[in-house]
Amino acid sequence: MIFQLWRITCYEWFTSMRSRRAIVVILLFMAASVCTMNFCIDSLQKMEQELTKVLQLPQSDQVGVVSKSLWQSKPFQRMMRHIVYNKDVYDDLVGKHPVELMYAWLVFFYTPLLVILVSANRIADELGSGSCRYVAFRCSRFLWSSGKFLGQSAIIAIALFLSGAGAWIMALIRLHDVGLPMLLAIIGWSMRAWLYALPFLGLSLGLSHLTRSGSKATIFAILGVTVCFTLTALAVVFKNATDWRMVFSYLAPLVPGTHKFFLWRSAPISLAIGTLWMFTLAICYMLPGYILFEKRDI
Repeated sequence: MIFQLWRITCYEWFTSMRSRRAIVVILLFMAASVCTMNFCIDSLQKMEQELTKVLQLPQSDQVGVVSKSLWQSKPFQRMMRHIVYNKDVYDDLVGKHPVELMYAWLVFFYTPLLVILVSANRIADELGSGSCRYVAFRCSRFLWSSGKFLGQSAIIAIALFLSGAGAWIMALIRLHDVGLPMLLAIIGWSMRAWLYALPFLGLSLGLSHLTRSGSKATIFAILGVTVCFTLTALAVVFKNATDWRMVFSYLAPLVPGTHKFFLWRSAPISLAIGTLWMFTLAICYMLPGYILFEKRDI
């Protein structure tokens, strides 16, 4: 069984490479990552220019010097403590480079969106073309679906790894104090974003089992991710509600956004809890679509 699962995963890789799809995914993630880093540095540079004018500080050609000093100042840290409502997360973020934190926030935001755009149609297209029938005679549907998930998650992991390296090269060109620690930090955030993206991959592939149209599968996935983001926002807004709106607090554990701050922690136990939540939600999201797929003809 494990050998069959491995073969299906490798076949997903082979078909993606043969169709140049894997290359497109990697380039898409790298473009998003490099543009994100460039945007972060531009924003940081503009903020520093305003700070030097307001505080009447000497001008500096090196981006990141003023903001890094400001981030390490006690008054600014007290202000940020009120903005970041999770004290444990704040304690772990203190002392990190501002560009690193801006990159982490943005990569957590756009990675789930890219995942559903590149993966939502994978199963639906093969159901529509009938190509999955040739595989169904040689392995179970469970192994086929699991191999699809593993293959897609591996492609996305490598795409994020390479995109993190691309973002570091951009930071190396434009910032003055970037070295190996920044590379390790950016790749670390990319891998945490990959863990956060797994539930959305499970959701998109689970919904892809329900249709034979790749475009419909993508629409279903976009709607599903929109619901997840909306529930996360409503749970935060109404976390202290005492009327019917308190139902959003009970639904909050069912969406990845509630548990993503475990992945922002430095403690190994918190990272382990966050990883477990992401894998659990990925399985729970994909399982209903697979059950319905198991009961119908292909």
